Amino acid sequence: MRNYGQFCPIARGSEVLAERWTPIIVRNILLGCHTFNEIAAGAPGLSRALLTRRLHELEHAGVIHIRPKPDGHGSLYEPTPVGSDLLPVLLALGRWAERWMNITPEHADPDVVLWSWCQEFLRRD
Repeated sequence: MRNYGQFCPIARGSEVLAERWTPIIVRNILLGCHTFNEIAAGAPGLSRALLTRRLHELEHAGVIHIRPKPDGHGSLYEPTPVGSDLLPVLLALGRWAERWMNITPEHADPDVVLWSWCQEFLRRD
């Protein structure tokens, strides 16, 4: 993870959250995605290698906890209290973008919109 070398809380937070794809990965985990494939499904265009690297960086930063699946195949990714505390930050970023950024059809991939809606509003049980 890059270090800006500044005594500034915004710089320190950016060292963790401002890497490309990281906010999307954290969003997916906070929405309840716990497996690699679930996280990847909500981030089309993100390479599996970069996702792997970002997940390990987030674990190193204390944002997520990675543990083996009970069946021994793959891992589970869960937010730590540190990671859960990022929810208001991501929601504020979203509110800012809603207010100030133009959303065009190129920003509205129907697969991602449907995926996001299902993550938030469908009961998985």
